[in-house]
Amino acid sequence: MNTANHAAFADLSRPLISPATTDQRQRLAGAWRMASQDIAEDIRFIRQYLKVIAEKEQRLSTGTLVHSRAYVEACAGWLPQTVARYLRNLRAITECELAMTAAGIRFALSSDAWDA
Repeated sequence: MNTANHAAFADLSRPLISPATTDQRQRLAGAWRMASQDIAEDIRFIRQYLKVIAEKEQRLSTGTLVHSRAYVEACAGWLPQTVARYLRNLRAITECELAMTAAGIRFALSSDAWDA
């Protein structure tokens, strides 16, 4: 049996209706979605802050610093806060996925998973 058919038939072995109420499923899915979106933003900001901090001594051809010292210091201050928020969102995603799995609610394991 090919992989696509095998996946389709494997899905039929799971219950079609989750034991969780519709309201519970929607709240879990909403919390998972929000944490997933927030974590993507956290990653983007962490990368930006690290880049700015790494470029703190770089200068333009005119001799001007690429980033002002105040901005580099601000990024250095924002970095630990953003990492802490990232970790909170990661925990929220994990908790939602555990609850969704226990309730029989499907979710994407990656951005490509919905295509399968």
